[in-house]
Amino acid sequence: MWATAVLGVVPAMILAAALFVPPVTQDPRYHDFADQRTIWGIANFWNVVSNAAFLVTSAVGARALRSTSAFTEDWERTAYCTLLVGTILVAFGSAYYHLQPNSETLFWDRLPMTLVFMSLFATTIGERIGMSIGWRSFLPLLLVGALSVVYWKLSGDLRFYAIVQFYPMLAIPVLLIFRPPRYTAGAGIFAMVILYAVAKALELFDRDLSWFSPAGGHPWKHVVSAAALLCYMAALGKRRNLGELVAHIRSKTNAVRVLPYSRSR
Repeated sequence: MWATAVLGVVPAMILAAALFVPPVTQDPRYHDFADQRTIWGIANFWNVVSNAAFLVTSAVGARALRSTSAFTEDWERTAYCTLLVGTILVAFGSAYYHLQPNSETLFWDRLPMTLVFMSLFATTIGERIGMSIGWRSFLPLLLVGALSVVYWKLSGDLRFYAIVQFYPMLAIPVLLIFRPPRYTAGAGIFAMVILYAVAKALELFDRDLSWFSPAGGHPWKHVVSAAALLCYMAALGKRRNLGELVAHIRSKTNAVRVLPYSRSR
């Protein structure tokens, strides 16, 4: 039921958007950021260099790959590697876009973002609904994400990319709240969701925040987005399979109970 509810919404929303919602085009004002200063020969300096936070996050997050308890199935590790690669590509794609903000360069910012959204969505489905469902949805979700950006590039219509970007961030908290976890360290995922919401607010109020920060809100959006991913990656490096942990605790408890009897013998 949960798999149908979560995964079935995506095609339903795409169909509804195609039938009932008029095409949504990119607002040219989107590229008009609060801070457009050139510093050290780099145009839009802070919007460009703040993307280094994603590189730092991916470097720290690579440590989780060495953890033997972070993943119980091979596809999870593959999905996490995809998320790491996507994070690195976001750093370069976003920096490239902000050097010369326009809809042509924005394509290279958005495309790697879908790798991050969809790999994270698939792993959450695997953890909270079922590993086989997460594995089967992983590649289709990546394909849907990439096609949504390609479709926007070819048609100028943002409807399907908007679904790809925002639906996972709505569905993931629902799964976190209503479905039992497979692993420990779930607080890291909650922190990621909260920080991502803060990052979107910083993006939305970019110009308003220039009253407090000369760089506006957008560079801080990059930093907070990277911090959100860092919370998730740090949690992965520490988490353990709950089923195995419970079994281990039970075995220790049983051993303690048997011990006095053994001594009395």
